[in-house]
Amino acid sequence: MVIYAVYLSVRSQFKLKAALAPLGNYRVFDSKSDQNINQRVEPMQIDLRIASSKPVAEIVDFARRCEEAGFSGLGFVDSHTFLRDVYVVMAQVLQHTERIRVRPAVTCPGPRHTSVIASVAKTVQELGPDRFELWLGRGGSANFLVGLSGLRLAEIRKAIVEIKAFMSGDWDVYQPAESVQKYGSETGTSKRAEHVRLYHGGGDPLPVYLTASGPLNARLAGELCDGVLIHPAMANEEQIGALRQWVAEGAALAGRQASDVHEVLQMEGLVRDTLKDAVRAWSPRLVTPLAKPSGQEWLNQLGIDYDLSSLKEKLQEAAAKFLTFYPDNNHMEDWQAAEKVAEVVPYELQEALVEKTAIAGDPDLVTRRMKELEALGIHHIYLYPAESFTLPEHELRAFKEVIGPAFNLS
Repeated sequence: MVIYAVYLSVRSQFKLKAALAPLGNYRVFDSKSDQNINQRVEPMQIDLRIASSKPVAEIVDFARRCEEAGFSGLGFVDSHTFLRDVYVVMAQVLQHTERIRVRPAVTCPGPRHTSVIASVAKTVQELGPDRFELWLGRGGSANFLVGLSGLRLAEIRKAIVEIKAFMSGDWDVYQPAESVQKYGSETGTSKRAEHVRLYHGGGDPLPVYLTASGPLNARLAGELCDGVLIHPAMANEEQIGALRQWVAEGAALAGRQASDVHEVLQMEGLVRDTLKDAVRAWSPRLVTPLAKPSGQEWLNQLGIDYDLSSLKEKLQEAAAKFLTFYPDNNHMEDWQAAEKVAEVVPYELQEALVEKTAIAGDPDLVTRRMKELEALGIHHIYLYPAESFTLPEHELRAFKEVIGPAFNLS
């Protein structure tokens, strides 16, 4: 399959260049009762998010168990202030597994220079040439926790171009800096090198993906990347269709089809023994958006008829409390304490929000929702559980016993 990558030949010039790219006990889900939903065109792939908060040996062992269970891939959170270094972890996982695909989910240029990302990615690729991908984003906790802002659109475009070009072994992606040199009694300036390239660049292209929740990133992924991690606010036909259309518009700019860009759906959600347990476990993610001035508007957009006026003060207090949790209000170490704080949101509202914005519940419910996504043409799901300081044992067990067998993946 021919796809197109854009390379940076000099600092301010772009050129288009064609290249080849590889691209309680749980109940068992009864797939026969859902034949009207499951009209499969191609095999489903299901990946799992892992936050590397545990020692590397524990993470490697968990990854091996994920491979044995039948997961297609693993995405490792890249946030260096509270997690193990993602590239060290991925290198170890690749060396101790045989089949499962591995990628950072996601690396945000900023904390790492684009040349550093290109170099470490090509190094890790050597340990799993057909099993490693580079997933990129515009900025998250890795940026914000060290005082860096997220990348603007022009900056992530430039980063993608530089990373792909440098990984390919292209010359003159970067301009060497001038340095002060002393020649005998005279002092002058000179460049240490006229030209630079990545010594271990070239070889098999490394697939690059971009996360996209709106039109700007989606079009950019379609134009420049090998794949896209779509992240709709609600995983429904309308929003998935909109993201696909934007990817197609970007692909057209590069003279290719949207089908040339591999699609992965980020499915935020989790699995517990009961729906109530799952809703409670997800509830800390609901407080901050509800506490914002736009909280009522958010509910209205989701089609949830609920008046927040009597809860506003308590919601704002809860959101302020979350800011005291380590390391931030999305990756709280003490998740059980966060669940207690989130009880300010009545359970019926929690459940309504989870139904609209996440896929959470017992294994049968989560499997059924995945089947519905498959009916929308989704064939690659990245399951994104809530917690960052525990390994997703609930999701692994549910996949092994229920979800995997339902998709013939175990």
